[in-house]
Amino acid sequence: MKLEKYISDLLYRYDLVIVPGFGGIIGRKKPARLDRDTFIFSPPHKALSFNVQLQQNDGLLANYMADVTGMSYADSLRAIEATVQEWHRTLRDEKRLKLEQIGIFNLVSDDKILFLPLTTKNYLAEAYGLSSFVYKPLVRETTKVVAKPEILKPEKPVQTSGNQPVAKRTLRKKVPVQKQRNDYKFWKYAAIFVVGLGLFTAGISILRHDNQVQDQVFQKATFVLKQDFPPVKIQNHSENSLNNTPKEKTTTHTEKYFIISGAFRNKANAEKKVRQLKNAGFPAKIVGQNKYGLWMVAYQGFTSNDDAHRVLTKLKAQEPGAWVFAKN
Repeated sequence: MKLEKYISDLLYRYDLVIVPGFGGIIGRKKPARLDRDTFIFSPPHKALSFNVQLQQNDGLLANYMADVTGMSYADSLRAIEATVQEWHRTLRDEKRLKLEQIGIFNLVSDDKILFLPLTTKNYLAEAYGLSSFVYKPLVRETTKVVAKPEILKPEKPVQTSGNQPVAKRTLRKKVPVQKQRNDYKFWKYAAIFVVGLGLFTAGISILRHDNQVQDQVFQKATFVLKQDFPPVKIQNHSENSLNNTPKEKTTTHTEKYFIISGAFRNKANAEKKVRQLKNAGFPAKIVGQNKYGLWMVAYQGFTSNDDAHRVLTKLKAQEPGAWVFAKN
């Protein structure tokens, strides 16, 4: 059984997958990144890390295995425990453990494990199908334009009285560019001034109109009441209010602590488990969903934490996977 395959499947949907007795694999979202030195563009991804302290069973991995393989929850726990023992044996003998598509675990000391994640798979569902690529910056080519000198062609020679031809040259008249630019700026600023003057005049007219409207409203709303109105007597209800005594509040004891038998992805499976426990004599019930969206089935609910753990101690002999859930 490849336990790492089930871990890999869960990493697409969850940010934490706990392997009971081994540790927790954590996935943190990282944004896209561009390396300025190598020009490599990396898409957003989920960076993996490992925490050896997270070994308490939360039911996620075992329930997923039970749903996929069809085995029971208890059998899934036993299979996970056997695989974890084999992993510890490999680390102890070879000092190195490789899990496909997850990472490499190196045993540095007796209680310290160094985790090196593999970057061959992106577990971020939003970035599915995106891969890294090399970004080549664009280089703009600049070309210099050299103006060709204007060649003036001489006109035909003009005959004079002395029968000597004289070459007459005329230069083309150039339009002063600076003067055209100055004329353009003048008309541009003149147009801006005219538009601004019009807006200023319109604003003054609107303000005057608003003041006249406010004066008219004020004059219409100012009046004097000449009719005398009789005083209004207010009845005192304080005596009646004092006679009304509040009803005594009744306190109810609610069940806050539950012994969990299992957690199920499908609610129908959870209801089936409730019927099985009720047939066995337990007041079983569904106590809601956990943070992973699994329906939790409880043997029984208690108002006291001590009572719940007292009964849990007796159930541990038959159901080692049972645990106490405190409901807020």
